[in-house]
Amino acid sequence: MHMNIPADGGMTVPRATLLMGLTLKSEPAGMGELGEPLGMSPRNMTVLVDGLEKEGLVRRVSHPQDRRVKLVELTPAGRRVVEQELGPSHAAAAALFDDFTPEERAELLRLLVKVGDSLRTRGIDVPSPGQS
Repeated sequence: MHMNIPADGGMTVPRATLLMGLTLKSEPAGMGELGEPLGMSPRNMTVLVDGLEKEGLVRRVSHPQDRRVKLVELTPAGRRVVEQELGPSHAAAAALFDDFTPEERAELLRLLVKVGDSLRTRGIDVPSPGQS
């Protein structure tokens, strides 16, 4: 999945997955909802979102019903990064998943993370979803 993601240190798999995940959402999403398919702890998600927020790629917004809950949304700059850096491969990949429900997409991502974990336990070096 990460083969078309620039390896210049700027875009890691978790960052790319989070940014792409946000492009698929029609409204801001909770960090738990975004982190769950990545298998990331709330603490790791906070660090990841903090970094993206510092770069101006995402912003935290208050939940419309509960002001204490913070949601995450892409900024226009974040959307541009996705379109420029991830767009071509993402558009091709997204077309494959048009027939999947959001639940099926989340399950597929969960299974891909599990495959990655299995490869790592066998000594095969693949990026960990916890690396950001």
